[in-house]
This record gives sequence, structure tokens and C-alpha cells, in this order.
Amino acid sequence: MEINYDNKSRMMKGFPLIKKLGAVSPNGESTPFEFNGRLYRLELSDPSRGTDMNVPICAIIRDRETGEILSRFAEGCYYQSFYQENGTAYVLGTLSQKPAACGDTVMIYESKDLINWSQRKLFTNPGWKYYNTSLTKGPDGYVVCIEANEPREFVGNNPFTCFFVTSTDMINWKFVDYEKCYSKDRYNGGPWFRYCNGYYYFISVTELPCQRYTNYIFRTKDLDTWEVGKYNPILMPDEDDRKISPYAYDISPELLEEMKTGFISSNSDIDMCERDGKTLITYNAGNQLGFYYLCEAEFEGTNQEFLESYFE
Repeated sequence: MEINYDNKSRMMKGFPLIKKLGAVSPNGESTPFEFNGRLYRLELSDPSRGTDMNVPICAIIRDRETGEILSRFAEGCYYQSFYQENGTAYVLGTLSQKPAACGDTVMIYESKDLINWSQRKLFTNPGWKYYNTSLTKGPDGYVVCIEANEPREFVGNNPFTCFFVTSTDMINWKFVDYEKCYSKDRYNGGPWFRYCNGYYYFISVTELPCQRYTNYIFRTKDLDTWEVGKYNPILMPDEDDRKISPYAYDISPELLEEMKTGFISSNSDIDMCERDGKTLITYNAGNQLGFYYLCEAEFEGTNQEFLESYFE
């Protein structure tokens, strides 16, 4: 069930203010995170920008302040996402089955220093086409939210639907009833999923008319009843997407030139972390047709304050 606004709904706090900070990288899906007191970014490195799956892809860890790349790993995996617990960094990635960027197997990579990574298969589900993933820990254990496009009998008629997989130990995983998905009614991909103060918060990419893309936020306590955020959408394309951040690295002269007039119809694939009482956000600007780059934004408040502000 989905709970949306009605004629009695009121906006008590006003639209959350997000300040766009500018482009930081030519790469794809990203997670900002703090590790041992420093800020880093996990970034998807795809030189062909999704046009040729024979070109090697991988994940990189970048120092946000210096631009230094600490490690490259997860070769052959697309749509990486980040999670950390007890001094261990975890990266999930969907193992691509050429010629597509999707697959039926999710890998997990573990590190204590962001440099040396071990790997293992997290779970597999033959016949499914998985894309983006997001891992969180709730009161009953770990939950992975995962975007799928097939089989159609479960996904429905729209391009993307998100499903859930649970575990108590991050070793043994159980697929939640496929009917307990969200949501077959529309394009619903690129998930960000976190447990916070009694709710699972879910941010997804949705398609607007005329091939425009943005992010909507929802929350649930039980994966059954979903509350729609009052202040959706979170980000929309604008001229601030063309700004260049002082923390920009590896953006080629060619991409810089393209960014001046490139058609920007999408702000997608939000991720975030908390630093010094503020929420640092990463997202991709572009057009979902091969032109994209990574940007940062900022909210003046904690992660919890940011998430809850969309429902007040």
C-alpha cells in the first residue's frame, strides 16, 4: 500500500534546501563516505560510458580532498554500492553478463584499509536481471534493496522494480516474497536504501514525461506500507549542474566542453554520507543516453534530519 498526500496534507517545514556544489568526476554511480576520519568516494569507472561492455569496468576508491585513487577492484561488476560496519568497508556489485551491464549475481568485496580487497559471491538468482543495489542493517538484520528488470512476470510492465533480500549474518540470504516489491506502478530504479530511526528510507530514480529523470523519496516500517515524501522530487536538473567543484578530478577537456551545452535531463542515483553535522550528497547529471558526470551537493543537517525533513 502507498500513502500519498491528500487534501488534508500540510507542509509544515518547507522544502529542504540542497545546495549543488558542482561536478567532481567523469564517473558513474558513486557513494561518498567517511573512513578513519577522511572523506572518500566509491566511483564506477566505465570508460565506454555504457556503450561497450567489452571495455573493462571496475570500482575505484578516491580520496575526496586530494583526488588520489587508492584502489581499483570489482572488475566486471557494474552498479557498485558501499556499506561499512565495525571498521570494515563493503562494496556490492552486480556481475555483468555481456553484452548487458546487468546480471543475476551480486558480488561483495571487503576491506579493512580500502586498498586490499577480498571477494565472494553474495547471492545469485538465475533468470533475473539485476542492476543497482543498496545494503542497510535494520532491527532484524541486513537488507539488500535491488533493482530488477526481468523476469517480467514479477517485475511488471514498467522498466524497473525494486526487490528485497535479507540476512542475519551477511552470509546466508533469503529472497523476500516477490510480491513484496516496490513499485510495479512506475519506473522505480537506482535505489538508495537506509534504516534510520524506525524507518527504512528509500530513494529511487523515476522517469518523468519526455525522458526527464529525477529522485523521489519514500519510507516504510515493514516493506508493505510505503509513505511518499511530501517534498518530492529531491533534485531536478538546472544550470548549477554545470558548475565545476574545487574537488573535481580527471574531467577531460572534451567532457568539460561538452558540459557547457550538453543536454541535461537527469539528476539520478543519489547517495550520501554525514560529515561535521552536514549531509554530503553525490548524484549523476546527464541525459541517461551516455552523457553523464558525477556531482556533489550539500544539506545543512545530519542524515537523519535530511531524511525526516521530507515527511514533516
